[in-house]
Amino acid sequence: MLATNEHIERSASGRSDRITRSSRIQLLAQQIAAGEYHPDPERLAEAILRRAAVHRRVRETLLEDNERRVGA
Repeated sequence: MLATNEHIERSASGRSDRITRSSRIQLLAQQIAAGEYHPDPERLAEAILRRAAVHRRVRETLLEDNERRVGA
């Protein structure tokens, strides 16, 4: 998540142990809409690219495993 912990804690103090990923996303969307939080476009792009690279590696690994099983 690109939101900093102190930003989430400020908005949801006392409940931080029960915050799920979807509720963090909803909270962040509300903060952005209210103008309380301004995401950094460069950091956001970097995070998206890192996540895409991880998904690509997982996909390649799964395809290699499948090919090994089918080919054996």
